[in-house]
Amino acid sequence: MTTKLILVFTLLLQMLVGTIASAHPGSGIVVDKYGQIYFTDTGKGVWKIDASGKLTYLPASKFHWMTIDAIGYFAESPKNFGEYFERVTPQSTKPALIMCSDFPLVLGKDGNIYYADTRHSSTKIIRRTPDGKESVLASDKMFEFISGITVGGDGSLYITEASNANANTIRKITMSGTVSIIATYIGKSGNDLPLETSPSYCRGLAVDSTGTIYIAATGSRSVLKITPQGKVTTILQTTSPWTPTGVAVFHGVVYVLEWHDVTPENLEVRSAWIPRVRKIGIDGNVTTVATVSRN
Repeated sequence: MTTKLILVFTLLLQMLVGTIASAHPGSGIVVDKYGQIYFTDTGKGVWKIDASGKLTYLPASKFHWMTIDAIGYFAESPKNFGEYFERVTPQSTKPALIMCSDFPLVLGKDGNIYYADTRHSSTKIIRRTPDGKESVLASDKMFEFISGITVGGDGSLYITEASNANANTIRKITMSGTVSIIATYIGKSGNDLPLETSPSYCRGLAVDSTGTIYIAATGSRSVLKITPQGKVTTILQTTSPWTPTGVAVFHGVVYVLEWHDVTPENLEVRSAWIPRVRKIGIDGNVTTVATVSRN
């Protein structure tokens, strides 16, 4: 195979990974200051798990991504705004839950929404203020393959991106737009991979107060921990039929959004995807918090 054909094949594979990722279930999971958990259900809307473990449905669109606005910067926004966004919680309610239909998003430390415009012709990280003004924080072709975004304690953004399907990259983006590599993850090939997903594929991520990063390594059915020094370890390894797509951290506890596998013919049937939430305690013990029933 010539070098040119190899390059074309690689680009097609990367485009396929990006397309497949958009068809996957949601990765939005957040925790409020009371320890209440909210997560996206692309077959239903949004669910809330209160401190006692009670599961409550919150009517919302079947979107993939969600962020929490604890202060309420966007609490007065219209129900639907900026073409891509939806406020799930009632107007004036704090915290506000904001979902996005197409792009990973996060509420920054400065009170603005940051989202990854992953369209082929417009690959940028965009800052959106509560009054609707948008500006570009950074732009790069690799942003087309962003599959997760979060914010760290210093206000910097962190992303997972799959421009290299064989080795996903975790990057940091400062508020000045400087992009750097934190770590690279190479998943192991095997027989227990989620449907049509590469072994290295990563989705949602979260950063704790120490700068430690937690990542839902969807392709390898695992959750990764990355120290500020860039050391990567696996803290949770699941097996089929479940796979992680999102994570959140609260008081040292890691909450993991997982989804039940579907058959190939149901890959695009949103109601066929069943979510559950598990937690990894400070002691490392893993327990199930809630599982959604379609009955």
